Formats: sequence, structure tokens, C-alpha cells
Amino acid sequence: MKRGLLLLVLMTVSVVCLAAIGMQDKDYSVVDLEDGFVRLETKTYSIEVPKGWEIGKETPWGDRKVTPSDGGQLGAMTAPPSQQSWEELYRTALYFINREEKGKATPFEKVKTKRGYEAASFSVLDDEGFARRRFVMVKHPEKGLLALSVKITDKKQEKELAAYFKRMVDTAEFK
Repeated sequence: MKRGLLLLVLMTVSVVCLAAIGMQDKDYSVVDLEDGFVRLETKTYSIEVPKGWEIGKETPWGDRKVTPSDGGQLGAMTAPPSQQSWEELYRTALYFINREEKGKATPFEKVKTKRGYEAASFSVLDDEGFARRRFVMVKHPEKGLLALSVKITDKKQEKELAAYFKRMVDTAEFK
């Protein structure tokens, strides 16, 4: 009886400790917006993404993926402040984008986000001319660069994923 109780206590303590360790690995917090979206908050930025999507851990090079269970992907990547021109940032981004998967890039267009940040928008077309990957690089002179992306794996999901991407870009904010 004492062994069984001791074993039960040890197992409970182990589960609690493992859960606490798992929570410490989380490098972000989430606020439920109660409209089907959550605000993903990190030390350096916040964005709004669909509720229930899997939020990945930020890689050492600043990349984070947000994925649903049924295809597609949103992404956010950070970079330190830079004096590079939009042309230089665009060429650097394309180098890494094309390493992942080849495609034909559209020229970038300078835009302003809803939050007033300078940004550049462009797409990468697949063999059929479809803008399967879309990007917006958001720049803050002191806080760095936030490169946002959407990958549309199924054309039937384009309208939905494009709307999610628009909301992510519209709500992106540096901290």
C-alpha cells in the first residue's frame, strides 16, 4: 500500500514537473480574441492568427511557422535593424526563399501597413503563374524587420488564407 501510494505521488510530481518544463520552452503567449483569432505575443512583436492553429517555436534565426491541420502556412521571421535599402532586403529575402523552393518572384511594391509601418510586398509564383507564396516585409528603424508570409498549398484555400494573411499583416506590431 505504501509503495503504491509513493509510486502514485512520484508519478504525479513527475507529470507536474514535465508540464512546467514544457511551459518554460514556450517563447510566446497567446491572447484569445474571441472572434476565431488569437494574438500571438513575443518579446519583439505581436500578430493575430487563426485560433487553433499550431504555433511553432521560433528558430535560432528568428523564423516561426503557424500551421493549420489541413494545409497552408503563415510565417513570421525577425531580423535586427538594418540600413539596407528595400532592394537589398528584397534580394536577400529572395536568396533564402529560393533556397527553400524555386519560383518566379514578382517585383516588390512599397506599402504602408495599417499600423503605419513602412513595408514591401511581393509574391513568388509557381510554374502555373499562381502566387502560392506571398510576403510582406515590415520595417521599423530601431526595432528591426518582421517578414510575414503565407504559403497557399491548395488553390481552393486561397481566399481564406489570403484573408488570414491580411489580418496578420494588418495587426503586426513591434514591441
